[in-house]
Amino acid sequence: MKQLLRLLLGIVPCLFLACDYTPSGSHFEEVSPQVEVIGDIELDNFPSQDTLMLRGSVNLNFNVSLPGRTIYSVELLLGKNSLGVTSSATGGRLLQTSEYADGYYTLQLNVLGNSGTGSLADKSGVEGVQVYRTWVVYIDNTPPKPVTLTSVKAEGGSLKLEWKKYRGTGFQKYEIHRIYPGLVYGILTATITDPNQTTWFDEDYLGEQISYRVVTRVNGYYYDLASNSIPYFYPKPHVLGSTISPEKELTITFSSTPFTTNFGSYELTLNSNRVITLTNPKDTVVTIPANIFGEELHATLATYSRSYPSPGSRSVRDFAILEGIGAPWGPQDVDRLFGKTTSGKLYFADRGYIKVVDAATRHVLQERNVMYDQIGSEKQDVISQDGKILYSIINYAIHRLDPLTLQTLATYELNDLLPYEFYHFSMLDGVSNTNRLILRARSADYYEDTKDYAYVIDMDQKKVITAVEADLHYSYSMISPDGRTINASDQVYVEQSNGSWKQLSLTKQEANSLKFHTVSPLFYTTKGSTISFYSTTDGTLQSTFQTERELYPIDTDPVTGHLYGSSYNQLFIYNSSTGQLVNKLDIADGTLVFLYNNTLYSGNRYLKL
Repeated sequence: MKQLLRLLLGIVPCLFLACDYTPSGSHFEEVSPQVEVIGDIELDNFPSQDTLMLRGSVNLNFNVSLPGRTIYSVELLLGKNSLGVTSSATGGRLLQTSEYADGYYTLQLNVLGNSGTGSLADKSGVEGVQVYRTWVVYIDNTPPKPVTLTSVKAEGGSLKLEWKKYRGTGFQKYEIHRIYPGLVYGILTATITDPNQTTWFDEDYLGEQISYRVVTRVNGYYYDLASNSIPYFYPKPHVLGSTISPEKELTITFSSTPFTTNFGSYELTLNSNRVITLTNPKDTVVTIPANIFGEELHATLATYSRSYPSPGSRSVRDFAILEGIGAPWGPQDVDRLFGKTTSGKLYFADRGYIKVVDAATRHVLQERNVMYDQIGSEKQDVISQDGKILYSIINYAIHRLDPLTLQTLATYELNDLLPYEFYHFSMLDGVSNTNRLILRARSADYYEDTKDYAYVIDMDQKKVITAVEADLHYSYSMISPDGRTINASDQVYVEQSNGSWKQLSLTKQEANSLKFHTVSPLFYTTKGSTISFYSTTDGTLQSTFQTERELYPIDTDPVTGHLYGSSYNQLFIYNSSTGQLVNKLDIADGTLVFLYNNTLYSGNRYLKL
């Protein structure tokens, strides 16, 4: 910094008095012209610079400090041209550099204040001090040029960028911008303040389509000095395929990344719940037990950079749908399965058709187009657990069908079965092996206080055995295979020896979870991970056991009697007699399954366990 403090002493003329006066020497002090000056001068927007590169319109804001002195004037000079005078210690001047030729200039800030000597000349303003500071100014109005990005190439396990050095004045920094497909503007990735550095490695690149651009920042220039853009593409690691060996081992292969310096890890996620992490960039084969079952196998391959998970680090992901384990069949919608009987037959209500499927061969043996259209009806087809009795609502009448040929054996009107004369709405909910049909219906004489009922009808005698209040729209009902226990509107009833029905003291939660065992004369309830088994003949508790997790939904295999249910994309199978875990395997997210004769089915695949 060039700074000079200078004291200017004014000349005070002699005063001649008209009268004689001889000074005695008292009350006289000699004033010394050697006065210490303390001060500071700064340009606010260039506080620590002695050389300024200016371009365009520049505000020169100054701040002057002369403690104990009165400032008379502050003047800015560019060369010999004054930019203005003020008496304020702070202020600013607007410099239009376009009014000057490009080149070097001297900028000087002059400050004039009182001397502070205390003399008459100081007090009268004749005597003072001048303080100034100078800067070297280079005016450059020639627009700067962006650098040229020369290459983007793989090198040393990373991705290298090279560009030509910036040759202009006023360099501040280089900025590296990544540009992703579909984006107009890049994302700032790195900042370089050394003008001589003309290479940079993207240590996060692992593959995929991308472009790069170098932006140069220059003093006094507020627009992007963006270089040309260079694209680069290398396929990101992706799943190539999968195979399942006869030994039921699942092998998944995927491509590798050549950017080994940047590489951190592979992370393969299967069906959202199994994660395999690999830290060797050449390790691209995963072999695991093939116990993920479902309609399809969802695989996500994430490749992370070495810097992950620090802020700004990157990863690339690939999504693949692979063929799941098991053999194809059907397809049949699991949602439309309404009967899996002990007779070896499966029954589906599929878009207006009733279908009989052989469980051993998985072939459709028979189908019938019933195309019923009863407004508000939800459940129209029921079959007994032994597979011998099948009922369906067809054209507003109850039809008893042959379970093998699906031909109508008998037809019943609701008015012939129920105590009132007219009914206009009904739902079939179940039928026992003893030909007891449970259905819900509402009288056609509907008033606000009219109740819906679940009726148990002995279809051999065409006689109502019992009726329980059950809301037609928001409830359900079911009957046990032996016809002795019913569940309606979260209430459980057991038939007594005298023909009456006793309500059991089960909670609403227990009744809501109740299912009938498909092999034994039992029903079971769930509370958390506890399964409780009760007799359907008298309602007494028979046994309990604990499952590894809380399962939903729970059902039983009508051939083996095994109990099964799902939790967090895993299926658990238990021996319902002993409570022992028989099998556990992963299932695809959202896959509905059912178990029949120790064979697991989904909508289009099956797996023998």
